Amino acid sequence: MKWSFAQFGLLIICVFHVVQAVIGFIAEPSFATGPDAPTAQILGMDYNGWHAVAGLALFAPGLVFAIRKSWSVLYLIVAGVAGALPGIWAFFSNQVAYIFAFPNNVTDAIVHIVTAAVMIAVAAVQIRLDGGLRNSLADLRRADSAKASTPRH
Repeated sequence: MKWSFAQFGLLIICVFHVVQAVIGFIAEPSFATGPDAPTAQILGMDYNGWHAVAGLALFAPGLVFAIRKSWSVLYLIVAGVAGALPGIWAFFSNQVAYIFAFPNNVTDAIVHIVTAAVMIAVAAVQIRLDGGLRNSLADLRRADSAKASTPRH
């Protein structure tokens, strides 16, 4: 099976961020909340236990979604938007979602937005290579139609 651009892109992005989250958790495992919660800056991101868990929750599933092209494209779009939202919030606050303490909130915001932009760009390139979103997600429809046409006993 030949992997697509989206699958390789998603795999690289997710491996990088899972490793970053694990390192962030090792550097600062605290689950304290509030503006004085301790953090450790890892490659521009303020990490503590909460941010590490959030990173793992967002990027670890991507390792599974990379198995299929359609899943990769869908995941890149949804996770890109999901990752951008706290980035936008971080531009305006040092405490995102009332849990995540971001003393370096502008740097965190930029990293979130850049990661989201890269994810959406990888999906867009794959969609363009496939000739449209419908083609990128075609195997999702084939799986659904195959189930629908299978007789039940």
